[in-house]
Amino acid sequence: MSGTQYIPHVLYSTALTSISMHLLWQRKTADEDRARFKAQTSILQDLIEQLRSGKSISNEEITKSRSLARMHGEGKQSLDKERTSIRWMDVLWGRKTPADLSVSDEWERKDLEQIRKEIEAEH
Repeated sequence: MSGTQYIPHVLYSTALTSISMHLLWQRKTADEDRARFKAQTSILQDLIEQLRSGKSISNEEITKSRSLARMHGEGKQSLDKERTSIRWMDVLWGRKTPADLSVSDEWERKDLEQIRKEIEAEH
């Protein structure tokens, strides 16, 4: 049982690694948000400068700039909507892909057929 003395160290290192990865993810997310907001602000400021300078701008160009700024603002949200929630069971044991599920369904079907044949053979 010499391995049990290392359990606290393993737990501490796992927790520390988890926290550091989470903080790294938070920092990268904040950087991406900051860059997206900066791009959106830049697009809208260019549009404001053009309107204030008195240049004739078509409604189509205004709509195009607004939609471009809107796309920059909604880029991250659409990616987040596509992601599904990750459960702890998925973290610990891995997420099953549709291919894995079809293989396991086939194995279950074969097992059920074998059990059915054994029961029929007994009767």
